[in-house]
Amino acid sequence: MHSMSLRRKTQLEEISAASMSDLAFLLLVFFMVASVFYVKEGLLTTLPKKDSQPKIELRKNVYYLKISGDEIIFTNSEMGNKKFNSLKEFEEQIQQIEIPDIQSKYLVFSATRTNVQNVVEALSLVKKRGFKNLSIQKQQN
Repeated sequence: MHSMSLRRKTQLEEISAASMSDLAFLLLVFFMVASVFYVKEGLLTTLPKKDSQPKIELRKNVYYLKISGDEIIFTNSEMGNKKFNSLKEFEEQIQQIEIPDIQSKYLVFSATRTNVQNVVEALSLVKKRGFKNLSIQKQQN
């Protein structure tokens, strides 16, 4: 007798990958809708145009703010120097300093040997005070 071995043909069933792209798209949409986007407060600044020329301004219309460490010096040709030992002191007293027609004045800002937080807070304080025309320059020693 002839022994016949019976072999079963086993086929692995394939999983259709056609719906995988649909599933990935739906997951992407779900996570975009379900996510919370945090918007941090920043400084709104306007940069000069590429080919703009520097504007000449009267010295009395230009104020200077210099930060060195925690010390702040606020200067103007008519007002003179005002020295503050901390940002807190500057914040408390900047509102009391008389600056007529502040929106047409210019502020030149410079910083050295200080941390980024002090720079951002000082810029935020002068923007809140009403200065519209800010210029940032490298600190002159």
